[in-house]
Amino acid sequence: MRLRLTKLDEYQFLTCLKHSLWGSKASRFKDWQEGDYLAFIVNKGLAGFATVVGKPFRSTEIIWDNGLFPYRIAIKFVHVLKRDQRVPILGAVRDTLTLAWGTKYGWGILTQRILENDQAETLVSAITSRPNSLAQIETNLATLLLDAKQERELLPKQKKSIEAKSKEKVLPPTEEFESKDEESLHSQAESALIRLGKVTGCSVFVASNDRNRIFQGKPLGEDCLKDLPSLGLNEEAVRRICLIDVIWIIKNSPVCAFEVETTTSIYSGLLRMSDLLSVIPSLKISLYIVAPKNRQDRVRVELTRPTFQKIGLNEYCKFIPVEELQRLLSKVEGLAGHIQPTIVDTIAVGFEEETESI
Repeated sequence: MRLRLTKLDEYQFLTCLKHSLWGSKASRFKDWQEGDYLAFIVNKGLAGFATVVGKPFRSTEIIWDNGLFPYRIAIKFVHVLKRDQRVPILGAVRDTLTLAWGTKYGWGILTQRILENDQAETLVSAITSRPNSLAQIETNLATLLLDAKQERELLPKQKKSIEAKSKEKVLPPTEEFESKDEESLHSQAESALIRLGKVTGCSVFVASNDRNRIFQGKPLGEDCLKDLPSLGLNEEAVRRICLIDVIWIIKNSPVCAFEVETTTSIYSGLLRMSDLLSVIPSLKISLYIVAPKNRQDRVRVELTRPTFQKIGLNEYCKFIPVEELQRLLSKVEGLAGHIQPTIVDTIAVGFEEETESI
């Protein structure tokens, strides 16, 4: 078995599915063979795989909306996963990639290098261990393509919306961080995350050891969830999740987790995030470290520790400057019902290795 990997966004993935094609800007298909596998990574998860069913050719027909990619090869999709069933690049999948190409395996994905035999089998088995939704996705392809395109455009629209809103009103001058016993920087950051989570339509859970901390005259956890929803997890996993500072939840599923590290060791927050991924690698959740901007380089350095690189924490965990968090909250507080949780990515800094895609 010969398998290659590539990385792309939801819309381009569905476009490849619609046209049964894969393309490139360069002539790279001369050693591709019929029967080779091509697996797709979408939003940090294995989304499915296809087989090569034809010989390379060149065409100027416009297929993809982000480039011509004239060098093409016909593929046939074999196994495709729903978004909530995709296999994260963690555990055995990540171990396979690091064994083949090292911790900076993004280069192997970028160049679409071949994995063979047991390594290829591991990735294919990981995908086929989950239900094949190819027929259902093909039936609903037009709707899914429309949704994916709108989703891709969502963040730019959100940015414009908050910029327009910020011009309509004067920002509160007293919202800057101050050093007070009750109003520590840590508590202010947690409070901002709680308020921002509610603006985005999420229910909010505050760490069990922080929910009774007094901030601005009331407990931080007031009007927040008292308990985590049933997630079908074991007691150890639940215990670890409950120690994360702030968690945003939609429809009983955690979507974002935040560790605030204003004065304590950044390592401790990253370790909790690492534990979370290790205990429940299939959990679909975005991870963030919130800290003063001057600690960004420290976060980057800590993420290069072999312990964290081994499980790919740098690909799942982003950095949010605490200074930007308060500014963002000030801009969007009047936009409840129009803001998605992904708004935090407009101020978040990722440390993931960049790779090329269609």
